[in-house]
Amino acid sequence: MMLITTILASLAIAAGQADYVRHDALTFKATYFAPLDTLAMADYWQKTTRRSELMYNGDGSWGLGYSDWPTRPYDADHPLIRVVARHCLGLLALIEGGLADSSMVERLRMSLNWLLERQTEEGSWPLYITNRGVLSKQSATPTALAGQTMSRAYRVLGNPRYLLAADAALEWQKQRPAVDSPWYRGLYISQLIEHYRTIHDATFLNQALDEALYLIGRQLPNGSWSGKHPLTTGEHAVLTTALLDLENNLITAHPAARRLGLAINAALNFLLENQLESGGFTSAAVELADEKTPTYEIIALIRARHVRGMKEFDYPIRGAVRALNNHESNAGNLWRATQDGRFLAMANAMVWFVQLQMEPDHESHPITPALPDSLSGDNPVPGI
Repeated sequence: MMLITTILASLAIAAGQADYVRHDALTFKATYFAPLDTLAMADYWQKTTRRSELMYNGDGSWGLGYSDWPTRPYDADHPLIRVVARHCLGLLALIEGGLADSSMVERLRMSLNWLLERQTEEGSWPLYITNRGVLSKQSATPTALAGQTMSRAYRVLGNPRYLLAADAALEWQKQRPAVDSPWYRGLYISQLIEHYRTIHDATFLNQALDEALYLIGRQLPNGSWSGKHPLTTGEHAVLTTALLDLENNLITAHPAARRLGLAINAALNFLLENQLESGGFTSAAVELADEKTPTYEIIALIRARHVRGMKEFDYPIRGAVRALNNHESNAGNLWRATQDGRFLAMANAMVWFVQLQMEPDHESHPITPALPDSLSGDNPVPGI
């Protein structure tokens, strides 16, 4: 009797584990998107840079602040910190990927100087500035973005001013008012990880892990997060990217590695499930567009491709890149409010694309279709 009970218990545990693994495995909704060719990518990149140049102010900054936004949430006509920081991160990705020329490096140095001039004495950056000299309160979000930029810029360019700025930004983060926002925590994790990668001080890695475990504790059953309102897929992608960066820098044997990996699987599945047949994404909060422009979603998918080493991610990346460049907002004014994300996404996409061409047999990615035949390789998605 004891033997039978033991066997039944073992079978039950095994079955439970199998269900658990299946539940937490990555499920790819898209099993086919047509390959991107060099001419298409060159055209996409040219259009992206042309639009960015239309917004360039000649001093290392882009845009006219919130007056570029259709909804204009603040009366601010000065370039935004986040726009400059994300353009810098895009240029840094191109430089590290070996795709930048000397003019890009010079543009990057000018933009980094522009950011340095606007860092407060306390080490933070403001949410916005106006050309009338009105300064908003110090803000955690632009500080996380600009601080991350400075850490990475020091690693790539070696200017000690960037490291001092990055250190000051993290010191301010210790003293800042509490911000219980999943979106912000994702940005802060990325800032901490970037600094860890630069100076190899495990203190910052441990801080990032603490933030991540707090986020994981608040993850919803469907793999997403919610603040005051449900996060958009773009905001969700920022959190997912941060967790992937942490996983990439955490040793495999770390006690929290499995928990982190399962949370990332759930987050990626949420992102994959919300991709449309067009390659774009649904979103909980979209203004002036039925389908969200996939910017940070592209970055998260590319990071997952790199960190997980799974070629299957090439399919949703292809669809998202096409959707970004074919989105109706390209012909309107909405792109001005999202151009920093578009530039950063396309910079990462260009690095991914070039690296992809160097892989042997990179078009051979057989995976088991997770949806009906209309999304299989034999029946390409209409309109792609």
